[in-house]
Amino acid sequence: LLKYKQLDVDSLYKYATQNNIRLPRRDVFERAGYTNASLFHAPIVDCPNELIRMLGDITIHERSSYINVETNKYFKKIEEIVAEAKLLGCDGVVNCTGLGSRALCSDDSVVGARGVLLHYNRFDDSLWGEASNGDTHLMDSAVTIEEEPFGTETMPCYMIPRGDTLVVGGTYLLGDEEDGVRESERERILKNAEHLGINRNSQPVGEWVGFRPYRSSVRLELDTELSENGMRVVHSYGYGGSGWTVYVGAAGEAASLLTE
Repeated sequence: LLKYKQLDVDSLYKYATQNNIRLPRRDVFERAGYTNASLFHAPIVDCPNELIRMLGDITIHERSSYINVETNKYFKKIEEIVAEAKLLGCDGVVNCTGLGSRALCSDDSVVGARGVLLHYNRFDDSLWGEASNGDTHLMDSAVTIEEEPFGTETMPCYMIPRGDTLVVGGTYLLGDEEDGVRESERERILKNAEHLGINRNSQPVGEWVGFRPYRSSVRLELDTELSENGMRVVHSYGYGGSGWTVYVGAAGEAASLLTE
């Protein structure tokens, strides 16, 4: 399904032309010294809308009896959540609180991996300028560069189409707790956008800062200390920026640990 290909520049742009795929301008890539690329077809998640859809699926599921995502209750420890679950007549708890597990479970190995994005209007006719050669009917592609000169592992250069928005980033900074976009970061990501083919005169319509729940190894396990007297507690967190990549398998494993 991924149709993975390792291609040199000639083959990459020939493939893009044949399949009506929009790529950054070739001359920009070649001047930067890039000679090849990995190409694959993968689903891209429009995260806010997908969360709404998933909540809808759970709400109408025949085995769902009570759904409440806005309890207005705040817990300091996982033990408090387990006690609340018992009062509600539950026999299982799955902890997927991400960064919240740092406090809930006293897990100092969970840290925020700070990410910064600029948002562009994906359907702005002037967004691409000369990059699209006047063709506004090309399919948008997601581009990620983690090699110099445009990007690194901690300062990747990437562009992802998501619904009506085109997001351009970014950063992956462990332990950085700044909740706003620094001017130096904004300038660098604006430059990334230009590298990726966006018209330099196009202005972002928004900006965003988030913190990925990074852990050196994912915690996906049964909590044997809290699981007793018919109650099972499963932890599932620490996926960094890969939650949408592995969530189906992670959820399946968590369900198995909960019900086995």
